Amino acid sequence: MKRLFLYTVAFFIGGIFLIELVRRDSGYVLISLGDTTIESSFWFAAIVFIAALLLFKFGLRIAGKTLRSIGESFSLISESRQKQAQRRTNSGLIHYIEGNWRAAKKDLLSAAKYSEQPLVHYLAAAHSAQQMGDKDESQQLLLQAEQVAPENSLAIALSQAKIYIADEKFEQALATLERIRDQHSQHPVVLDLLRQVYTQLHDWQALSSLLPQLRQTKLYSSERLAALEIEAHCTHLNEENKMGNTDTRLQRITAVWQKIPKALRKEPALVATYTTILIAGTSDQDQHEKAEILLRQTLNKNWQPSLVQLYGRTKPSQASEQMLVAEQWLRAHPGDAILLQALARIAMRNQLWGKARGYFENSLQLQEKPETYAELAALLAQLGDHQKSTDLYQKGLLLSTHSAS
Repeated sequence: MKRLFLYTVAFFIGGIFLIELVRRDSGYVLISLGDTTIESSFWFAAIVFIAALLLFKFGLRIAGKTLRSIGESFSLISESRQKQAQRRTNSGLIHYIEGNWRAAKKDLLSAAKYSEQPLVHYLAAAHSAQQMGDKDESQQLLLQAEQVAPENSLAIALSQAKIYIADEKFEQALATLERIRDQHSQHPVVLDLLRQVYTQLHDWQALSSLLPQLRQTKLYSSERLAALEIEAHCTHLNEENKMGNTDTRLQRITAVWQKIPKALRKEPALVATYTTILIAGTSDQDQHEKAEILLRQTLNKNWQPSLVQLYGRTKPSQASEQMLVAEQWLRAHPGDAILLQALARIAMRNQLWGKARGYFENSLQLQEKPETYAELAALLAQLGDHQKSTDLYQKGLLLSTHSAS
């Protein structure tokens, strides 16, 4: 209150002093601008100047508030668009995961316009288009992805390769993968896609060469890689068996077998594939003896029922020696139905009809199989026991019918 009183007194005293000063000397101001001159008293010019300053300051404040208001409006609009784009992105990704390709593509492309990183939107939309069968649009979306994010060429190329594989365009997929493999030779996804393409193209040599790199990526377990390697070699052998001139078939197959790593040539699955090819549809004793030796060596170290069955089908020149080998195995595996069946077949080749019959019957007691019934029935018919032979054929046929149902 005291301060207000002092301000009031000072205002009145200052006002009286100012009025007296104006009365004694009003001053003079001349402003010349080109041909125009403005004349005024000093005090009037001072009042106009002060008023202009106040108006300018007021104008600046109004302009500042207006600009801030406009900026806040744009910010709200931009924030609203970003939230809407985020919602569209989330919705599109959910549709993508659910397999709703049409809705996924629509939402993702709508959100891509406002996204700072639209690459994922275009790649997922391209895959969605491919799933709908629209291959042209899929390619166009991949081109757009490359335009908006050329620095992510690897991701785009991998997406392109996956689309080619899905469309069964394996040659194009291979070209794409080999192009990026130069710069990303150890990338696990690149190597895995190459594995898929080589498998589909039946390029077993390339697949075999790829396996050491796949092993380094630790993308697969050692067991899975071993199985994959064995599968590749088995398929290669079977494919080679179906191709080319039959006169050179065994030469080609032997050459393929020799190229397989020595350690793998002891694997039962590979031994079974190779020996099956050697003895299938041929009576060439050289091939049968080669198969018998390989099967015997493998079975002495790794007992496998599938190999035992194959051993019984080999027909080497020394059938009596084969009989001795199999009978030695029987002492170690007395309750093996498959070995007894193999022994029965070997005994028949040695014309030991009684032994063959006994082995067949013992095998059937342990495991009933239609083929064992059929072979024993054929043996009994040869020995003149036609009634028993007919009964066994009927049992085998009945068992085969039940197995099929």
